[in-house]
Amino acid sequence: MKKLKLLLIVSLFSTLLTAQNKYLDSLQNWLLVHQEQDTQRVMNTHRLSYRLSEINPSKAWRYAKESEVLATKIGFTKGICLSNINYAILETNEGNFKSSAEYYLKAIQYAEKINYTRGISISYNNIGDNYFKLKEYNKVLEYSEKALALNKKINESRGQAINLEQIGQVYFAKKEYDKAFKYWNESIQLANESGDPNINTQLIIDIAKYYLEKNQPDKAFTYLKTADSIAAASNEILLQVLTYKAFATGFQKKKQDDSTILYLQKALKSTQTLENKTEECEIYSLIAAHFENIKQYDSAFHYLRKHKILSDTVLSDKNFAHLAFIQTQYETELKEKENQQLRSIQLSQNRKISEKNALLIASAIALLLALLSTILLYRSFQNKKQQLILEEEKKLSEYNQQFAELEIKSLRSQMNPHFLFNSLNSIRNYIIKNESQIASNYLANFASLMRKILDASQQSKISLQEEIEMLKLYLDLELMRFSNRFTYSFHIDEAIVHEDFDIPSMVIQPFVENAIWHGLLNKESDAHLTINFKEIVDNDYEILCEVIDNGIGRKQSQQFKNNLKKHQSKGIDITKERLKRLSKIPQNEPILIIDLEDEDGNAKGTMVQIHLPIL
Repeated sequence: MKKLKLLLIVSLFSTLLTAQNKYLDSLQNWLLVHQEQDTQRVMNTHRLSYRLSEINPSKAWRYAKESEVLATKIGFTKGICLSNINYAILETNEGNFKSSAEYYLKAIQYAEKINYTRGISISYNNIGDNYFKLKEYNKVLEYSEKALALNKKINESRGQAINLEQIGQVYFAKKEYDKAFKYWNESIQLANESGDPNINTQLIIDIAKYYLEKNQPDKAFTYLKTADSIAAASNEILLQVLTYKAFATGFQKKKQDDSTILYLQKALKSTQTLENKTEECEIYSLIAAHFENIKQYDSAFHYLRKHKILSDTVLSDKNFAHLAFIQTQYETELKEKENQQLRSIQLSQNRKISEKNALLIASAIALLLALLSTILLYRSFQNKKQQLILEEEKKLSEYNQQFAELEIKSLRSQMNPHFLFNSLNSIRNYIIKNESQIASNYLANFASLMRKILDASQQSKISLQEEIEMLKLYLDLELMRFSNRFTYSFHIDEAIVHEDFDIPSMVIQPFVENAIWHGLLNKESDAHLTINFKEIVDNDYEILCEVIDNGIGRKQSQQFKNNLKKHQSKGIDITKERLKRLSKIPQNEPILIIDLEDEDGNAKGTMVQIHLPIL
């Protein structure tokens, strides 16, 4: 009876494979012919993204984004849910399990809003799959059984087959082979009902693995040959990879080393075409283990090294956690040093002016050196990490490279050397004038600003309140340095004043600096800067920031060129590019610069409108 059940699998594919091969073409042709912005387009774009996730990740990302944008535009919650599932699958293939989990949780939230049970079950099952890759087997069972219960509730046979197959994988990994076979055999009947060739092919591979563990390689090869033919005919490369790995295991049991290596190399080559980092990492480990088993230690070391390098990339969350710990330790030490400096300043207030001056100058120099050293260490770490990746990984994503560079450039645009050294000169001048209290206040504000900028440089987002506090610190320093030659004010809409928003870090300051230097400092009197934060109607993904000065205007400011122009121009360009990449809604320009004029056409300032994505 068991044999009969297993043989039923093969009989289904005569009609299914042709349809499988034509499916992608039909979806692409449909999208070309039908341009209606409706739910059907969302669903077909989603389906195309899902089918391409294994064979063309870059196209899959593009179609997933297109699906989400349209679903958001027309208010199609199910489409938004499915787009997040596609994002999660693609992140998993890259080994980014943390990002993948975040997308699955978003998908669950959207599915719960509309009682979309299937969307919840898919997310649960795939979260379980992520835990399987991390060998957290109890977690796999927890999420797989949740998904199975939901699929039974809605009588979804395909989903039940997938859940049972995954549960079988857990017991197989735990070496409970007969128990795994039981779940796979139960899955077969449900898979036959669904008519999905991918599930059936996976089950054929599973049964073959079972017979390999039962030391029946010839019987296993019969199943694997069938699976290989089906996977090749349907162009399912991941299934081919799984088949090659199983073949390698069989040849290894038969002590046929050349054939073992041949099939492991075929699996590696196919995996690299998929750009599936998780699977590639595992295959490097299998090859290394085989070479070690046959005492070819040089080759074993070579592949083990590749496994280690790629594993460090795939499991980068652990590295990040370690870095976060180091960062916390550093900040604690930095705060203690700052407290010691402040206590020293307080104790020295009764001493001679010369002693006070020396202490303040030394403190300023020490702070600058610590800041510059931190920046250099941070950049050095980034450079070393980038160098290692470039040496070992030829197919690193260009998008991620460019975005990382933008993050570093954003830090550099904040760390304007003219501002740093002018601030230190201001401290020095206060000291020379015997204005020690002002110098102390300026130094304290300067230290707070630098610490906040350093904190912001370690993360891609910051709360709106933290951003406002950092801007106020910067503006107060500039007011002190320029003897209150201008005033400023903040205005925040009631709709967002109490919301806990996160926005991209280090975005607004370059525009504020530009307004002061090019607009306000060249005005003789009543110079004022206004910073507004506004709600955007019918847009839940962005808020609007307006930086408004009543200065001399852009045209006249061209006559007052200075050394800051080049720096600010680069900082603004970097910010534009970051906002374009972070935006959840496609738009031509995230930043709009408007020249303000009076009724007679005379310049009366400049307004910069910045669309800030809510992260």
